[in-house]
Order: sequence, then C-alpha cells, then structure tokens
Amino acid sequence: MNIMRYTYKALLFFGLASTLLLSCSDDFVNVNSEDENSENFFNTEEDYQNALIGAYDLLQSSYLNVMLGEIASDNTLAGGESATDVPGIQEIDDMIHTPINDQLRDIWNWMYAGVNRANYILEFKDKIDFPNKPNVLGQATFLRAYYYFELVKFFGDVPLAVDQRLLFGDQNTVDRTPAQEVYAQIELRSYFCSR
Repeated sequence: MNIMRYTYKALLFFGLASTLLLSCSDDFVNVNSEDENSENFFNTEEDYQNALIGAYDLLQSSYLNVMLGEIASDNTLAGGESATDVPGIQEIDDMIHTPINDQLRDIWNWMYAGVNRANYILEFKDKIDFPNKPNVLGQATFLRAYYYFELVKFFGDVPLAVDQRLLFGDQNTVDRTPAQEVYAQIELRSYFCSR
C-alpha cells in the first residue's frame, strides 16, 4: 500500500513539475497578434478571397435551418430519447416555441454573422482592383441574399443592412425592415449580380 502511495505522489509531483516548466516557456506566452484594422486589410486579391471563405463558413450552420424547417413542417419528428433531450427543438416540433428558444437564437446569430461577413467584403468593394473582383463581389452579394432569405423565412421582418456591417448586437436593436422590402432587396441585388 505504501509503494502505491509513493508512486502516486511521485507521478503527481512529476506531472505538476512538467506542467510548471511547460507553462513558463516563452513560445506559449509570446504570440503574434493577427488582429488588423479593417481599413488595412483589403490590399490584395488574397485578402478578398480569405474574407469570402469566412463568409462561406457560416453555411456550415445552415444544417440547423434545414432540420428545424423539416421539424416545423411535420415531415419529421424532433426525435431523441426523450422530449427533454433538446427542449428548443421539441418546442418547435410541438409548435409551442417562444421567442426565448436557443435554436432559433442560434439561427438568428449565425445568419447575421454571415450577413456581416458578406457586408464586410462589399463595404470595401472599391478599395483595389483585380481581375477576379466581379466574381468575388458577386459571390458575396449572393451569400448575403441567402442569409437574408433564411432570416426572413424564419423571422419575417428583420433588420436590413446593405453594404455596411452591423456592430455586434445591433441586429437586436436596429428597427426591423418589413419582409416584403427585404425580399425586394434580395431580388434587386440578385438581379444586378447576374448581369
């Protein structure tokens, strides 16, 4: 029993000592900041392409839009082991959801993050010229239209920001634009994008 106690103490001592030594290493402490002022960012085509990748990234979250749409339409059930697995999804399945629903809040936040990333590109559309610029701007315009379509589909009237970013949280305080005007904006931008 004493041997196990000493072995345990020795392992604990060496574990703590190695953690202490590793935490004092300068490699972990000195990190070059990747933060840049947005005014200094769009200087090359690669910067625009990287920002476009960031705008596409939010499409990953649209799995929730599809899933909740199917559950709300009665094409499928919320499922799970019990009704308490994911209460927000179960509320949508039972059509008793309220504005305080984590899954709907996620859709709201993720789609507005996509709008903001697309608007970030479009805000600096005139900063530099490069051969592929119309293609990049067209993709950004399409992505913004898609994200707004998802927002209007779920929430009706939503705050509309075109070619400017909303500051974090502004989507919760800016006045909502009627859904018909948002659809008209989507159609108008999509029309000019296709030309």
